[in-house]
Amino acid sequence: MPDPRIPRLELLLRERGLLTAREIAAALGISQPTVSRTIAAAPRILRIGRARATRYALLRDVARAGHRWPLYRLDAQQRTEQLGELRALAGGGFHFEPARPLPAFLHGEFADGLFPGLPWFLDDQCPQGFLGRAFARRLAADIGAPEDLARWGTDDVLLALLQHGQDLPGDLLLGERALRSAARQALDGAGALPVAQRAERYPALAEAALRGDPVGSSAGGEQPKFVVRLDPGDGTVREAIVKFSEAGDAPAAQRWADLLRCEAIAGDVLRAHGVAAAQSSILVAGGRTFLESIRFDRTPDGGRRGFVSLAALDAAFHGHGRIDWWRYAPQLEREGWINADAARRLAVLGWFGALIANSDMHLGNAGLVLDDRRPLALAPAYDMLPMLFRPAVSGEVVARPFEVSPPLPEQRAEWSIAARAAAEFWRRIADTGEIGKAFRSIAASAAAQIDRVRSRHGD
Repeated sequence: MPDPRIPRLELLLRERGLLTAREIAAALGISQPTVSRTIAAAPRILRIGRARATRYALLRDVARAGHRWPLYRLDAQQRTEQLGELRALAGGGFHFEPARPLPAFLHGEFADGLFPGLPWFLDDQCPQGFLGRAFARRLAADIGAPEDLARWGTDDVLLALLQHGQDLPGDLLLGERALRSAARQALDGAGALPVAQRAERYPALAEAALRGDPVGSSAGGEQPKFVVRLDPGDGTVREAIVKFSEAGDAPAAQRWADLLRCEAIAGDVLRAHGVAAAQSSILVAGGRTFLESIRFDRTPDGGRRGFVSLAALDAAFHGHGRIDWWRYAPQLEREGWINADAARRLAVLGWFGALIANSDMHLGNAGLVLDDRRPLALAPAYDMLPMLFRPAVSGEVVARPFEVSPPLPEQRAEWSIAARAAAEFWRRIADTGEIGKAFRSIAASAAAQIDRVRSRHGD
């Protein structure tokens, strides 16, 4: 006969959440040995922790996907490994049980593997931005979710990761289906676009992206883009994120083309000054300008590298919401997330962005290489361009003032490094004939401003 105490225990945990054996015994009016026997006979009760820290939770089914799923890693050499198991709990929380020690994943208040929602290390895999909205529309019917990504709940995201999570940022894969699909893709070079055909194919891929057709993963960011696998003809496959301008020669189209060229130049300048940045190049085809950035979370032989944005870290551990990167860097160093060198480079990158008029430096636009243990390495820079000068929502190109502020004394070292790089950036923009005359004038003025401030406050 089924134990009649099991439904009562499940109802108790559904209503009150995590409880100790002593709390269960008191609530149900039974002895602790009886609690132990009841729990042993209840397959949906999860034990969390050890000894006196042991607590119990009720597992929760998500649609028809069950309540527990393996979390895998596909590493840089295409090796697969199960990192642990994710479980859904009554009340909307989750528990992650690692297969081996993962101190970076289960740090601080999450040391027991309990999370109020999906774990922070999966945040960057959640659909977001331009591609994320298209991704959501494409999957909605299949997973029973709304077409509007803004209306998705945690379970919708979970189902998307389980059923269509084979090509998301980083190296983590949730569930067997996503792992199998990713492993097949890593081994299959067929279907990659020959580099020589980019000028022919990119305009069509841009049109497909704007229609919301399938064009790759759900990489974040609002700029129109698509994701492509490229065959350079040397036996490898390169994966790239491709942004593109509006078609035609209207002022807004010209400005976006200018800004994409700026992003490519910013990456070149940063690398020349010792800060890693995504490798990118410019292609003009079909009346559009394309910025092709090689994905740093993918390797040429089909492997992957870990990634976590500063936004995901901040949301989980700090709650700033928005903070200057040079202010956040010392805190990340103090708490052991990054070492002193990475903190210095993050601060330099933050000042560089400010000095090239990047007004879109939220915490989602910088990240770390997610690994098992801390400190984590700083990920290459990406999305670094003068967004202050983007066209207005109306499509008009409007004049906006740009002023260079001097650093405080304690900021001078990193500011000076960034200022040298920023001055070089603006001079290169001013000297690039493919960039419009109006923006070259802006660049010349910005370079002069930086030089004036450097002469008084720099090194």
